[in-house]
Amino acid sequence: MMTAIGGNNYTRNELLALIPKIEAIIYARVSTADQAKHGYSLESQVERCVELANKKFGYNEGQIMVITEPGESGDNPDRPGMNHALFLLENGVGKKIIMLHPDRMSRFLKLQNVIADRVWGSGCDIEFVETPEVDPNNPESMLFFNLQGSIAQYNKAKILANSKRGRMTKAKNGKIPGLRRLYGYTFDKELDTLVINLTESEIYLLMVDWYLNGNNGKEMTCSSIARELATRGAPAPGGGDKWHQAVVSRILRRECYTGKFYYGRSEVKQTNGKKIQVPKPKEEWICISIPKIIDEDTYQALQEKMTGREKRARGRQSDNYLVKGIARCGRCGSAIIAGPPTTLKGGRKLRYYTCCQKTRKSFKVGTGEKVNVCYGRSWRQDVVDEYVWSFLESHLNDPDAIIADIIKQQQDIKKIDELNKKKMGLEKTISEKREEEGRCLSLYIKGLIKSEERLESMVRPIQEQIQHLQEEVFYADQALQTAKTKYNELQAIKDSINEYRDILESEKMEFETKRAFVRMFISKVTLKENQIEIVAKWKPDIKIEKALNNQHSIVHHSQEHGGLP
Repeated sequence: MMTAIGGNNYTRNELLALIPKIEAIIYARVSTADQAKHGYSLESQVERCVELANKKFGYNEGQIMVITEPGESGDNPDRPGMNHALFLLENGVGKKIIMLHPDRMSRFLKLQNVIADRVWGSGCDIEFVETPEVDPNNPESMLFFNLQGSIAQYNKAKILANSKRGRMTKAKNGKIPGLRRLYGYTFDKELDTLVINLTESEIYLLMVDWYLNGNNGKEMTCSSIARELATRGAPAPGGGDKWHQAVVSRILRRECYTGKFYYGRSEVKQTNGKKIQVPKPKEEWICISIPKIIDEDTYQALQEKMTGREKRARGRQSDNYLVKGIARCGRCGSAIIAGPPTTLKGGRKLRYYTCCQKTRKSFKVGTGEKVNVCYGRSWRQDVVDEYVWSFLESHLNDPDAIIADIIKQQQDIKKIDELNKKKMGLEKTISEKREEEGRCLSLYIKGLIKSEERLESMVRPIQEQIQHLQEEVFYADQALQTAKTKYNELQAIKDSINEYRDILESEKMEFETKRAFVRMFISKVTLKENQIEIVAKWKPDIKIEKALNNQHSIVHHSQEHGGLP
């Protein structure tokens, strides 16, 4: 039995080799909520689907490909596993897709129908273990199939509403409706509340004392506290093997240790299957009393000292860093931030860009040894900024070339007109089909169509065509919106070039104006170990990449002074 791994990166020869081998694709999906509520697991789904493939169709394991989708919501239209399965079916790999239940396909009726139409459109069948066979040409079968989808969608909405109402009721009654982890406390499942964890609370009190009063006469920061705890072998939160400065800071900032636990600080909203956390106004939070570890005065003193230190630490401003916000690390992909400066003998300071993962302060439990996530050099800020600005300036001095590139791209995006025409044509066809459906009904009412069966045989194909056309309108509209957004972005650049060129020719330019240029015309700067890569908005398919060790080098001889490892 073959298990598919990865995306749709098949060569034509690989696809051709799979076509005669694979008869069925098994798709199994599970989200955390599904597994908790229904006892689903990927293994049990696959096992039952394999059993059906073997008993009903006589397929052996060599004729089956399994695709699993862990932790994905059923109403997400962009699931990698489902996309993979559809890609294979549409390219002739497999004759059937087998799933446990229609809700494994989707819990959203419209998406369920879109997926089903793609499967049937590729000439393949859909089989479910727990429901009867689905026949797209049988109205009763399709009615049952759509009812299953509607029920799944209703059940999900009902479960979410009931669950939310139950949690809110618990919170209003002074109970905590489930909690993953809160350092210093243990969650009592029987009483639905928090009780003090003696070991962790002692470590927390030690952290507070060190931060406020120091350790053996030495001032302690969040970083030095993390190092000291790691050196002493104190267990890290969650059973990890590292103490992080950020974790210490987060713990010391929490108000819950004063005995106030707030529930409902944020809510989860879902868009296109993706969950996002949205903060709620403080007046909507529910305060639940828990055992306190420190008093309010100690907490306030702690916050004042932390805030004071943070203000003093803001000396390393990143306001004069040209590529702030658009630079990424070429080693690990993380954001680039302002790094610590180096002072040369004459007092001159060199500033640096550095990877945020390189500056994270983490210490190994047991040794206190610093652990870096990203290793490698930092980059001279003045040298990087100078190169990026020179690159942009040289192109802005030749606006005709930029405009030519933009016009070429906009011509490529001219499919906006085609998409508009296609959408209007589809909508017109839908209107005509509805009129055709109406005429059939009129004929039936007038008695010119004698039976319901005859009416059904005439109307059903029309309704199927309407449904298919509506789906095409949906996808055409999505493509249209994407194309319009890109076109408008390019038009804004085009309209601004001459205005910006006048500013560019002025003798003195403010730094913020320079940065506005950079953000307007450059989408991303990637700093690699020995290279810099620039992606221009007006020509995103071209990446301008220069080595750091040739005639285009952005590193001058002075780079050797004050360099960071």
